Amino acid sequence: MLAIRNTFFAVLFAVSAGCAQLGIPTATTFNERLTAAYALNTEVRTTSVTLLNAKKINSDDAQNILDQNNTARAGLDVARTIGKANPEAGDTKLVAVRTVLLALQAYLATKEKN
Repeated sequence: MLAIRNTFFAVLFAVSAGCAQLGIPTATTFNERLTAAYALNTEVRTTSVTLLNAKKINSDDAQNILDQNNTARAGLDVARTIGKANPEAGDTKLVAVRTVLLALQAYLATKEKN
């Protein structure tokens, strides 16, 4: 578990640093962060299908990733709804769901290397 957490933070740091170096603005508003999280959700889905087709993950793993990704998508929808009435609660939900998506992305990155 510690290795997964360390990998997650390493990927998060690298992505943040890479975006800054490329001049890509960091999402600052709730809606910008929500949009970025939806894009990350799509990226995880696309990457998992690509890895399945390349036989770098098996069908059980792909289904598990898809299930988690679908749950994350539902969580993003909830964050959007909550955020309209209670921005602080919506942001907290968004942070939690984004953490899950980043962990899935980090896991898939390890499979791309194989």
